[in-house]
Amino acid sequence: MSNKLLTLKAEDLAVMYAASFSKKDAERTGADLANDVFDKGEVEPLHVLSNLSRLKCVIDSAEKVFRSRLDLSVADTWNGVSFTPKNGSEKLQYSEDIEVAELEEKLKERKELVKLATKSKDVIYDASGVAVPKVSTVYDKSSIVISF
Repeated sequence: MSNKLLTLKAEDLAVMYAASFSKKDAERTGADLANDVFDKGEVEPLHVLSNLSRLKCVIDSAEKVFRSRLDLSVADTWNGVSFTPKNGSEKLQYSEDIEVAELEEKLKERKELVKLATKSKDVIYDASGVAVPKVSTVYDKSSIVISF
């Protein structure tokens, strides 16, 4: 099967959208595409989603290579899109502090104990003889996992 995206010339991709085509316009265009598929019923939505997922992967991969190969030392704007270099953020290495490391380990152990107590039908006691409470659970939003 041919790769239709690669038949577009780089020059075509560089000018595909006008400078006035905003992020909101892009989001609206994508939503309109999806709504049209559902509303018109001419194409099976799952078939469209399968190829949109592939296309997203192609675009994400290309963007990753562009980001890694571009040497952007100052902010730049082209065709209405701003590019701003950002240095990695500074992070303190808290675990180098013995107190913090010990507290993190105790917290990890306590979480495991609470998990055990919540799943158990019996009452679970910690090392101090105190009953470990059962806690409630919350669920993440349901989603669709896509793989190929």
